[in-house]
Amino acid sequence: MTHAATSLTPETLPRNDCGTCTYCCHVMKVKELNKPANTACTHCVEGSGCTIYNDRPASCRQYECLWFRSQQFDKPLSPGLRPDQCKVVIGTINNGNEIVLYTEPAHRNAWQEPAFSEALGLFVTRGIPVYVSENDQLRRIF
Repeated sequence: MTHAATSLTPETLPRNDCGTCTYCCHVMKVKELNKPANTACTHCVEGSGCTIYNDRPASCRQYECLWFRSQQFDKPLSPGLRPDQCKVVIGTINNGNEIVLYTEPAHRNAWQEPAFSEALGLFVTRGIPVYVSENDQLRRIF
């Protein structure tokens, strides 16, 4: 996830709206860049953001993890569920009606950690289907 930047200008300084979290830039695929899941994006500077932020692909522009989105709510997801902390990107599919937990092989069971119990409980009790994406393959877990 590192990028060797030789001449950074204000327009090319790495940035994102997620603070120092860049975990989705590693774990998720980006079709427009031919970047498979679980590979470092060549445009990502770990802990800083995207060197092509202003020109990033549409899928990157449109994506917003559920943890980040929840931070505007009265009861946001806890800091421990921030993707770079828990090693899981919580996303949605089917117009937000289903949850996907994006993991990488080295952390494929991270969603089973106790920190996820409350969030998973909320999804399950509301009847929201939950999937895990491992190597770009979905597996329903609830």
